[in-house]
Amino acid sequence: MQGNVDVELQFVAGDPNLTFIFFIALTLLATLGLRFGFYAFRNRQASDLVSEHRLWDFLGVVGLLSVVFAVLGLLEIVTTLTFPFKQALVLAQVLLLAVTMRVLYRSVVPTTGEPHRFTRPLTRAASLAVLTVFVGMLLVGRHPLLVGTLGVSALAFAAAGFSFGRRGAAATRVQGTVVDTLLRHLLPVLLFAALVPAVDLATLVGLDRAIVLHVQVVFVIMTATTLMTATIKLRQNLASL
Repeated sequence: MQGNVDVELQFVAGDPNLTFIFFIALTLLATLGLRFGFYAFRNRQASDLVSEHRLWDFLGVVGLLSVVFAVLGLLEIVTTLTFPFKQALVLAQVLLLAVTMRVLYRSVVPTTGEPHRFTRPLTRAASLAVLTVFVGMLLVGRHPLLVGTLGVSALAFAAAGFSFGRRGAAATRVQGTVVDTLLRHLLPVLLFAALVPAVDLATLVGLDRAIVLHVQVVFVIMTATTLMTATIKLRQNLASL
Protein backbone atom coordinates (compact mmCIF):
# COMPACT_ATOMS: atom_id res chain seq x y z
CA MET A 1 0.00 0.00 0.00
CA GLN A 2 1.38 3.41 -0.88
CA GLY A 3 2.06 6.05 1.75
CA ASN A 4 0.83 9.19 -0.03
CA VAL A 5 -2.82 9.20 -1.00
CA ASP A 6 -4.15 11.31 -3.86
CA VAL A 7 -7.62 11.21 -5.36
CA GLU A 8 -6.84 10.47 -8.98
CA LEU A 9 -8.42 8.16 -11.54
CA GLN A 10 -6.22 5.13 -12.18
CA PHE A 11 -6.84 3.18 -15.38
CA VAL A 12 -6.88 -0.61 -14.95
CA ALA A 13 -4.13 -1.96 -17.25
CA GLY A 14 -4.11 1.47 -18.90
CA ASP A 15 -7.51 0.80 -20.46
CA PRO A 16 -10.36 3.30 -19.80
CA ASN A 17 -13.00 0.85 -21.02
CA LEU A 18 -11.76 -1.93 -18.74
CA THR A 19 -11.61 0.55 -15.87
CA PHE A 20 -15.27 1.48 -16.42
CA ILE A 21 -16.30 -2.20 -16.49
CA PHE A 22 -14.36 -2.90 -13.30
CA PHE A 23 -15.95 0.12 -11.61
CA ILE A 24 -19.44 -1.17 -12.44
CA ALA A 25 -18.56 -4.77 -11.52
CA LEU A 26 -17.07 -3.82 -8.15
CA THR A 27 -19.95 -1.48 -7.32
CA LEU A 28 -22.36 -4.29 -8.12
CA LEU A 29 -20.37 -6.75 -6.00
CA ALA A 30 -20.25 -4.36 -3.04
CA THR A 31 -24.01 -3.74 -3.18
CA LEU A 32 -25.02 -7.38 -3.58
CA GLY A 33 -22.44 -8.59 -1.07
CA LEU A 34 -23.89 -6.17 1.47
CA ARG A 35 -27.43 -7.45 0.85
CA PHE A 36 -26.28 -11.06 1.07
CA GLY A 37 -24.52 -10.43 4.39
CA PHE A 38 -27.53 -8.53 5.72
CA TYR A 39 -29.95 -11.39 5.02
CA ALA A 40 -27.51 -13.93 6.45
CA PHE A 41 -27.47 -11.83 9.63
CA ARG A 42 -31.25 -11.61 9.66
CA ASN A 43 -31.53 -15.39 9.27
CA ARG A 44 -29.19 -15.84 12.22
CA GLN A 45 -31.33 -13.56 14.34
CA ALA A 46 -34.55 -15.34 13.36
CA SER A 47 -33.19 -18.88 13.77
CA ASP A 48 -34.09 -20.64 17.00
CA LEU A 49 -31.52 -23.37 16.44
CA VAL A 50 -28.12 -22.55 17.91
CA SER A 51 -26.61 -25.22 15.64
CA GLU A 52 -27.52 -23.06 12.61
CA HIS A 53 -25.80 -19.93 13.91
CA ARG A 54 -22.37 -21.02 12.65
CA LEU A 55 -23.78 -21.46 9.15
CA TRP A 56 -25.26 -17.98 9.08
CA ASP A 57 -22.07 -16.53 10.59
CA PHE A 58 -20.03 -18.04 7.75
CA LEU A 59 -22.40 -16.66 5.12
CA GLY A 60 -22.44 -13.26 6.78
CA VAL A 61 -18.65 -13.08 6.60
CA VAL A 62 -18.79 -14.21 2.94
CA GLY A 63 -20.93 -11.17 2.19
CA LEU A 64 -18.67 -8.90 4.22
CA LEU A 65 -15.55 -10.10 2.40
CA SER A 66 -17.22 -9.35 -0.94
CA VAL A 67 -17.90 -5.81 0.22
CA VAL A 68 -14.36 -5.21 1.50
CA PHE A 69 -12.77 -6.65 -1.66
CA ALA A 70 -15.00 -4.49 -3.85
CA VAL A 71 -14.39 -1.31 -1.84
CA LEU A 72 -10.62 -1.82 -1.95
CA GLY A 73 -10.84 -2.36 -5.70
CA LEU A 74 -12.83 0.85 -6.11
CA LEU A 75 -10.29 2.76 -4.01
CA GLU A 76 -7.54 1.52 -6.31
CA ILE A 77 -9.43 3.02 -9.26
CA VAL A 78 -10.17 6.43 -7.77
CA THR A 79 -7.01 6.95 -5.68
CA THR A 80 -3.29 6.22 -5.89
CA LEU A 81 -3.61 3.50 -3.24
CA THR A 82 -2.91 -0.13 -4.15
CA PHE A 83 -4.05 -3.21 -2.24
CA PRO A 84 -2.44 -6.33 -3.77
CA PHE A 85 -3.52 -8.34 -0.72
CA LYS A 86 -7.21 -7.90 -1.57
CA GLN A 87 -7.12 -11.13 -3.57
CA ALA A 88 -6.51 -12.97 -0.29
CA LEU A 89 -9.94 -11.77 0.83
CA VAL A 90 -11.51 -13.60 -2.10
CA LEU A 91 -9.49 -16.69 -1.16
CA ALA A 92 -10.85 -16.45 2.39
CA GLN A 93 -14.35 -16.14 0.94
CA VAL A 94 -13.85 -19.29 -1.13
CA LEU A 95 -12.59 -21.16 1.94
CA LEU A 96 -15.63 -20.09 3.97
CA LEU A 97 -17.97 -21.18 1.19
CA ALA A 98 -16.22 -24.57 1.05
CA VAL A 99 -16.58 -24.93 4.82
CA THR A 100 -20.25 -23.96 4.49
CA MET A 101 -20.72 -26.75 1.95
CA ARG A 102 -19.27 -29.16 4.50
CA VAL A 103 -21.50 -27.83 7.28
CA LEU A 104 -24.60 -28.23 5.10
CA TYR A 105 -23.53 -31.71 4.03
CA ARG A 106 -22.88 -32.84 7.61
CA SER A 107 -26.26 -31.45 8.70
CA VAL A 108 -28.01 -34.11 6.61
CA VAL A 109 -25.35 -36.81 6.45
CA PRO A 110 -24.20 -37.30 10.06
CA THR A 111 -20.73 -38.68 10.64
CA THR A 112 -18.70 -40.09 13.48
CA GLY A 113 -15.87 -38.21 15.13
CA GLU A 114 -13.21 -40.13 13.17
CA PRO A 115 -13.23 -37.95 9.98
CA HIS A 116 -12.61 -34.85 12.09
CA ARG A 117 -9.07 -36.16 12.66
CA PHE A 118 -8.48 -35.36 8.99
CA THR A 119 -10.80 -32.43 8.27
CA ARG A 120 -9.60 -30.25 11.13
CA PRO A 121 -5.90 -30.34 10.15
CA LEU A 122 -6.89 -29.69 6.53
CA THR A 123 -8.99 -26.70 7.55
CA ARG A 124 -6.11 -25.33 9.59
CA ALA A 125 -3.72 -25.81 6.67
CA ALA A 126 -6.19 -24.02 4.37
CA SER A 127 -6.49 -21.14 6.83
CA LEU A 128 -2.69 -20.94 6.97
CA ALA A 129 -2.58 -20.71 3.17
CA VAL A 130 -5.00 -17.76 3.26
CA LEU A 131 -2.95 -16.05 5.97
CA THR A 132 0.29 -16.65 4.07
CA VAL A 133 -1.10 -15.10 0.89
CA PHE A 134 -2.54 -12.13 2.79
CA VAL A 135 0.62 -11.32 4.75
CA GLY A 136 2.90 -12.11 1.80
CA MET A 137 1.08 -9.82 -0.62
CA LEU A 138 0.82 -7.14 2.05
CA LEU A 139 4.60 -7.19 2.48
CA VAL A 140 6.01 -8.00 -0.98
CA GLY A 141 3.09 -7.62 -3.40
CA ARG A 142 2.30 -9.96 -6.31
CA HIS A 143 5.25 -12.34 -6.05
CA PRO A 144 4.91 -15.31 -8.45
CA LEU A 145 5.04 -17.82 -5.57
CA LEU A 146 2.20 -16.01 -3.82
CA VAL A 147 0.16 -15.75 -7.02
CA GLY A 148 0.65 -19.48 -7.53
CA THR A 149 -0.34 -20.28 -3.95
CA LEU A 150 -3.38 -18.04 -4.33
CA GLY A 151 -4.63 -19.65 -7.54
CA VAL A 152 -3.94 -23.26 -6.60
CA SER A 153 -5.48 -22.82 -3.15
CA ALA A 154 -8.62 -21.28 -4.65
CA LEU A 155 -9.04 -24.24 -7.00
CA ALA A 156 -8.38 -26.73 -4.18
CA PHE A 157 -10.93 -25.07 -1.88
CA ALA A 158 -13.49 -25.00 -4.67
CA ALA A 159 -12.91 -28.68 -5.44
CA ALA A 160 -13.39 -29.61 -1.79
CA GLY A 161 -16.54 -27.48 -1.53
CA PHE A 162 -17.99 -28.96 -4.70
CA SER A 163 -17.30 -32.46 -3.40
CA PHE A 164 -19.40 -31.82 -0.30
CA GLY A 165 -22.00 -29.79 -2.17
CA ARG A 166 -22.60 -32.32 -4.93
CA ARG A 167 -22.77 -35.25 -2.50
CA GLY A 168 -25.13 -33.31 -0.26
CA ALA A 169 -27.43 -32.31 -3.11
CA ALA A 170 -27.48 -35.91 -4.38
CA ALA A 171 -28.64 -37.34 -1.03
CA THR A 172 -32.25 -38.52 -1.26
CA ARG A 173 -33.22 -37.05 2.09
CA VAL A 174 -31.96 -33.61 1.00
CA GLN A 175 -33.82 -33.19 -2.27
CA GLY A 176 -36.55 -30.58 -2.08
CA THR A 177 -35.43 -29.32 1.35
CA VAL A 178 -33.98 -25.98 2.45
CA VAL A 179 -30.50 -27.54 2.53
CA ASP A 180 -30.93 -28.65 -1.08
CA THR A 181 -31.81 -25.17 -2.32
CA LEU A 182 -29.04 -23.55 -0.26
CA LEU A 183 -26.49 -25.93 -1.74
CA ARG A 184 -27.68 -25.32 -5.29
CA HIS A 185 -27.62 -21.53 -4.85
CA LEU A 186 -24.24 -21.39 -3.08
CA LEU A 187 -22.33 -23.71 -5.41
CA PRO A 188 -22.30 -21.15 -8.30
CA VAL A 189 -21.05 -18.48 -5.88
CA LEU A 190 -18.25 -20.83 -4.84
CA LEU A 191 -17.35 -21.55 -8.47
CA PHE A 192 -17.13 -17.98 -9.74
CA ALA A 193 -15.53 -16.61 -6.56
CA ALA A 194 -12.78 -19.25 -6.90
CA LEU A 195 -12.17 -18.33 -10.53
CA VAL A 196 -11.49 -14.67 -9.65
CA PRO A 197 -8.07 -15.44 -8.08
CA ALA A 198 -7.50 -18.69 -10.02
CA VAL A 199 -7.40 -16.91 -13.39
CA ASP A 200 -4.27 -15.10 -12.19
CA LEU A 201 -2.40 -18.38 -12.66
CA ALA A 202 -2.38 -17.60 -16.37
CA THR A 203 0.06 -14.74 -15.75
CA LEU A 204 2.62 -17.28 -14.48
CA VAL A 205 2.77 -18.93 -17.92
CA GLY A 206 3.31 -15.63 -19.72
CA LEU A 207 -0.22 -14.48 -20.58
CA ASP A 208 -0.58 -10.71 -20.68
CA ARG A 209 -2.05 -9.44 -17.41
CA ALA A 210 -4.37 -7.10 -19.34
CA ILE A 211 -6.00 -10.14 -20.97
CA VAL A 212 -6.25 -11.87 -17.58
CA LEU A 213 -7.98 -8.79 -16.12
CA HIS A 214 -10.54 -8.82 -18.94
CA VAL A 215 -11.41 -12.39 -17.98
CA GLN A 216 -11.26 -11.69 -14.27
CA VAL A 217 -13.81 -8.89 -14.42
CA VAL A 218 -16.29 -11.33 -15.99
CA PHE A 219 -15.89 -13.65 -12.99
CA VAL A 220 -16.35 -10.70 -10.62
CA ILE A 221 -19.64 -9.89 -12.34
CA MET A 222 -20.73 -13.54 -12.21
CA THR A 223 -19.86 -13.73 -8.51
CA ALA A 224 -22.06 -10.69 -7.89
CA THR A 225 -24.89 -12.17 -9.97
CA THR A 226 -24.82 -15.50 -8.14
CA LEU A 227 -24.75 -13.67 -4.81
CA MET A 228 -27.93 -11.93 -5.92
CA THR A 229 -29.73 -15.20 -6.65
CA ALA A 230 -28.45 -16.70 -3.38
CA THR A 231 -29.79 -13.65 -1.54
CA ILE A 232 -33.25 -14.39 -2.91
CA LYS A 233 -33.03 -17.81 -1.27
CA LEU A 234 -31.92 -16.26 2.01
CA ARG A 235 -34.91 -13.90 1.88
CA GLN A 236 -37.27 -16.80 1.23
CA ASN A 237 -35.78 -18.78 4.10
CA LEU A 238 -36.14 -15.78 6.40
CA ALA A 239 -39.82 -15.43 5.48
CA SER A 240 -40.40 -19.09 6.40
CA LEU A 241 -38.87 -18.82 9.86
